[in-house]
Amino acid sequence: MKFDASLASFLLAFVGAFSGWIAWWIGKRHQTIQKAVADAEKALNDKRNFDHLVRNQAEISKNIAYGFQDIESQIEDQNNELREIKAWLIRGKVSE
Repeated sequence: MKFDASLASFLLAFVGAFSGWIAWWIGKRHQTIQKAVADAEKALNDKRNFDHLVRNQAEISKNIAYGFQDIESQIEDQNNELREIKAWLIRGKVSE
């Protein structure tokens, strides 16, 4: 059996090209997986940030409502005091 250099070089080139293709495919797959993980993390962070903004807005709205309730209570107290002052003034004029 005679050694065929052209066949050996073809097999060596084929094995080298095939292993190069496998290495490229593994690298591409790894790159795709990393991109998918990064996209998933970004989506999760975006959702977390949006949920945080929604909770903040709800908290601000609730606090504004409490503030208006407090202002309404103070206005009602002032109205009651003004009625009392008015009643005293009217009673003082009637007495004279």
